[in-house]
Amino acid sequence: MALSSHWLIIISALLVVLGSLGQSTLGILLLLISLLYPPFTKYFVGQIKELNPQKNKLVMFSQGLVVLAVLSTLIVATNDLNAWGTALGLAIIVLVVFNAGLVARHTAGDLVWSFWVLGSVLATAFVFYDRYIRINHRAGLLVGCNAAGTLLLISLSVFLAMVFKETPQRRWIYAILALLSLFGVLLTVSRAAWVGMLALFLSLPFFGIKTKKLMIVVLCACLLLGILIYNIPFWRYRFSTIFSATGESSRINGYKAATKMMLRNPVGIGLSRFQAHYSAYISEEKELLSHAHNIYLQFGAELGPLGMLLSLLIYLSIPYMCYQIAKTKPYYGPIGAGFLAVAVRELFDCTTLGLSVAGFIWFFFGYICAEYIKTVSLERKTTIA
Repeated sequence: MALSSHWLIIISALLVVLGSLGQSTLGILLLLISLLYPPFTKYFVGQIKELNPQKNKLVMFSQGLVVLAVLSTLIVATNDLNAWGTALGLAIIVLVVFNAGLVARHTAGDLVWSFWVLGSVLATAFVFYDRYIRINHRAGLLVGCNAAGTLLLISLSVFLAMVFKETPQRRWIYAILALLSLFGVLLTVSRAAWVGMLALFLSLPFFGIKTKKLMIVVLCACLLLGILIYNIPFWRYRFSTIFSATGESSRINGYKAATKMMLRNPVGIGLSRFQAHYSAYISEEKELLSHAHNIYLQFGAELGPLGMLLSLLIYLSIPYMCYQIAKTKPYYGPIGAGFLAVAVRELFDCTTLGLSVAGFIWFFFGYICAEYIKTVSLERKTTIA
């Protein structure tokens, strides 16, 4: 194995393991530095060409989002350094980190999967440490409780996937880890993550017949957790107000402001300018929200209606790809349900907008895209043969 591939594996380990805790910045930085090293660059580009993802729709949607971000910044935020910095960050995440996920799957897919499992274990353990050792009211990872909810939804899907992937003798280990991760989502007290968890459970049967075997375990877990929620006053209050408009006026105002921004600005207001423009659209709100509490409306506000459409297509492409992959590899069913849960969760928040979580998410967007290309290509060759 070439020196470049060994170095990519190290970067992948940092992106995945630290990214599971919400700290993917170091991996992204090393990846950027590595792209200046000619042998690595040649290897990196060669692997992408060999995989040939150019015609994949997710790649086109992602690149389109970057182009739109640059055009929007040129038109409405020419002199805003913060907007340009955010556009650059988006380009790095979409073009560099995404491609790193593509190459990592093509180079050492099984090893990266092992990193993913390890990262999921660490993330789950950290949430319990944060709640019961550090005694935090809302358990979180290194980037906070809301991001923890997002990352733990993915950890939960990984453990459920391992129930299918592992030998019968080891499945019980991952079943226990799945239950712990599920409980960890509750410990974050992130209502959006709770909604995402419901979406994960409800969507499992749609990702393959074999996943229906999980439903008995899932229903038992939901019953147990339902009892816990009911008996813990703060959790009961949080759960009862998930869909309550009474106590969520600021969030609803965020939705209203983002919608108005999107409809009145064809190319948006510019990246990272939501807070600066907020008061012009919601004058009665004293608190200036930093984001729309909905990632799709956030992209719509800052990049226009096309930005919202592209973000929706990107986030829904991953569950679709997993659905197709699961026809051959059933353990991708729970992974698809996990990313669908994240897509649903982001209807109520913008946790995947931050660099740390975005780096982790987009790395696996690339990883799953490569898996999809390889699986679909193999199926087509088999069909033709």
